[in-house]
Amino acid sequence: MKEQAHEHVDTKTIFLLAFSATSGVLVEFYDFFIFGYAAASAFPQTFFPNLSPTAALVVSYVTFGAGFPARLLGAFLFGHFGDRIGRKSSFLLNILIVGATTILVGLLPGYDSIGVAAPILLILLRVIQGIGLGGEFGGASSLLAEFGAKRKHRAFWVSLANLGIPGGAMAASAVLYFLSDSFATGGWRIAMLLSAVVVIPGLLARSRLGDSPLFETLKEKEELSKMPSIDVMRRHWRPIVLLALVCGFQQMDGYVSGTYAISFMKSAGIPLATTAVIIFVARIGDVLGVLISGPAADFMKRKQVTFLAIAVTAALSYPYTLAILHKQVELTLVLQFLITLTGVGVLHGLAPILTSEAFPTKYRYSGAGISYSLSAIFGGMCAPPLLAGLIGENVAEKWFYVPVVYGLYALVAFVALYFVPESRDLALDDLDETPASETPVSGTTAAGTWAEPINPAEARSR
Repeated sequence: MKEQAHEHVDTKTIFLLAFSATSGVLVEFYDFFIFGYAAASAFPQTFFPNLSPTAALVVSYVTFGAGFPARLLGAFLFGHFGDRIGRKSSFLLNILIVGATTILVGLLPGYDSIGVAAPILLILLRVIQGIGLGGEFGGASSLLAEFGAKRKHRAFWVSLANLGIPGGAMAASAVLYFLSDSFATGGWRIAMLLSAVVVIPGLLARSRLGDSPLFETLKEKEELSKMPSIDVMRRHWRPIVLLALVCGFQQMDGYVSGTYAISFMKSAGIPLATTAVIIFVARIGDVLGVLISGPAADFMKRKQVTFLAIAVTAALSYPYTLAILHKQVELTLVLQFLITLTGVGVLHGLAPILTSEAFPTKYRYSGAGISYSLSAIFGGMCAPPLLAGLIGENVAEKWFYVPVVYGLYALVAFVALYFVPESRDLALDDLDETPASETPVSGTTAAGTWAEPINPAEARSR
């Protein structure tokens, strides 16, 4: 395996791969964020008009949150086929699913037209959309990690797996701004139907992808797992859980500052058009954060950069919330930019690095996807409805729950990060070739990588 793993991948090839992965991610997360913006502003009166304003908002966020466990299911399904058959076919199918379901949501009649069927169909489409999105992260992370395995600045190339997320968010924020006057009534439908325009370039880019040398070698030697999504949970449950808790902070910050903040700012008296500008400008910080995360992780250490990003973001959440409460728009914009730069952007770039370097090639697609999808449940699914229920429309008296939530998520992430091995000097093919005959108490091998417990029968056959 060493010979094939060291196969040279030129800069042009990996650049085209990064572009293909990023363009597809952009399309899918544009759809995902548009759904979130609609959940915060349009869905309560469109699909839940018979509920009180607070209850409708909470249920709307729960509907939005239904996509997160669906992402976990998608990570299992696409991880199985991505690790068993190949990265490319899975990578093409998930973008088709996300694009189609988003268009159907845009065409879905409201409660006034078809009654209770409207919210039921909305939730169903949201679940299907989440399943498609669940196959995204593992594929992008695996391909970039494996094609860039022997490059000097591996972390930089792997970090680009998530560059499409802020790109999709910026596109969604721009559409929210231009349609702000009508978004809550019918503009959200136009925004969702626009995904048909951007899906086509993403599909064309994905069609040019191929499987990595590391994966092809395992396939030729018939060393692939028969049930990778199940096996990775059995053999690598520890890194999956710990990485989900670490990445959960980024998910929380992304969906609190980028989705829940819409309703929070509305209750504080900030117009939707102003909120859209704030979020759009902050997404520039997301892009910058991704771009600096890779070089920072190569120069320092993965864990050091992660700790600093979480600590700074948690500290900024207090003045950020107060700035919104007092309608200090300029200060809100600056603080939103900073917490998006550190808590979303930098951690967006670190997430594919940490997850792709925690699993061997035969489990990388499923392992990375499952851990990141779990983090989306822990952070993105739970935090917005929790804050919506705790605060409601009474932001003047209950604003403090926002920094409290940031602090709690930071504490959990710090504890989990302590047990995550440092992987800056790790060679990815060592994960494939190091036999793991035992599981140390610390969860790491002597080389600092995760150990994989094996079946006694397998040990005897070796």
